[in-house]
Amino acid sequence: MREKILDITWMLYGHGGKLVFQTGYFLLLAFLLGPREYGVYVTIAALIVILGPFCGVGFNSLITKVISTDNHRFPCVFGNAIKVTIYSYFFLLVIGTMIIFIVYKNPFYAIKLFLILSFADLLLLKFSEMSAQIFIARGKVKASAHIQNFISVVRFLSVLIYYFLFTEEYISKSVINWAIIYFVSSLLFTILVFTNTLLKNEKPKLKEKITIGGIREGVYFSIGLSSQGVYNDVDKTVMGRYSNSEMTGYYGFAYKMLDVLFIPIKAILALTFPKFFKIGSLEGIQGTNKFSKKLLGPLMIYNTLSCLIAFIFVPIILKNLLNGRYEDSINLFLWLIPIVFLRNIHYVYADALTGAGFQKERSYIQIFVAVLNLILNIYFIRKYDVYGAITVSILSDAIMVILIFALVRYKLVNKTNVTPERINL
Repeated sequence: MREKILDITWMLYGHGGKLVFQTGYFLLLAFLLGPREYGVYVTIAALIVILGPFCGVGFNSLITKVISTDNHRFPCVFGNAIKVTIYSYFFLLVIGTMIIFIVYKNPFYAIKLFLILSFADLLLLKFSEMSAQIFIARGKVKASAHIQNFISVVRFLSVLIYYFLFTEEYISKSVINWAIIYFVSSLLFTILVFTNTLLKNEKPKLKEKITIGGIREGVYFSIGLSSQGVYNDVDKTVMGRYSNSEMTGYYGFAYKMLDVLFIPIKAILALTFPKFFKIGSLEGIQGTNKFSKKLLGPLMIYNTLSCLIAFIFVPIILKNLLNGRYEDSINLFLWLIPIVFLRNIHYVYADALTGAGFQKERSYIQIFVAVLNLILNIYFIRKYDVYGAITVSILSDAIMVILIFALVRYKLVNKTNVTPERINL
């Protein structure tokens, strides 16, 4: 019991630090850039979030599963994860550039920003996250917490450096200038973290062949994660096409505050993700569903309290902070609050499906919702601008809750269990 409390404390430290530094990072960056430049950043960052899960093709999650269920295969999967991450990054670079040319009004400026941020947040961040997942799957929660915390510290420091270098009024303040500083900071951090990971774990077998079996299972993880990125962030990408940068900045700022509220939930979900695999391998969907119910109660209590506090204090803060530049984000944020509750429910039950071996079915649902979200966003944003995006976001998360919960109930009623697939390498 003491060890479990200690693990939770370390995860709260990691994600609590992330909460503090990420909040400081996005507030300071938004203030320095202003709504228009911040709007440009939001649209490119959203595209990177959507592409992110395909960098590595789900092998980060696969590593967690292997350590939890079949640890002697770790060096092979670790080596494959490194190679697949690098190969897939260059492929996504081409895909992202093509999307920008099709979607964005000012493609050349957007591509320049995409090339810099994608290296930091697609490739380098993926290696840092790989390290964090390896340590947490091995029960080294303290090491994982430090990595999670310092990912946000690096972002915050990059904005501070940008602030001190570009304080003079005659110097042009550009998101590109900040992105270059962020890239250099991320590179140094990733080298340090990944070197430590290689020293503390079995060495990866880089000569092992990447097999279809490993790719296939990894793809299911990446599709599920990317689908989450689509229905969480495609609205900002679409707004980059059909709305102005300033309004996109206000909406992106409101959504970022929503993400901050959800950081402690992510801390708990990151800690419990390996446990879903262990329970699922022994008890199937019955066991993971039972574990989900135990988990959901305390998380919903936290959500209720945090959203109530945010509802009261966020309007006051934004009216008096950042010179009132983001006061127009207040109403947008208040309308978005229900998403926190909906996201909490479907994340927990979706992990129950994954732990019981139903990642494929989970991915199908997420793909359906992602496609529906994209289609609805194109129509509603063109017709209703930012409030169309809010409506589609809430509707998509509600549909996700219904479908994920229905699938869990179906598997329980039919008493369906599967044996987690062995990864053939």
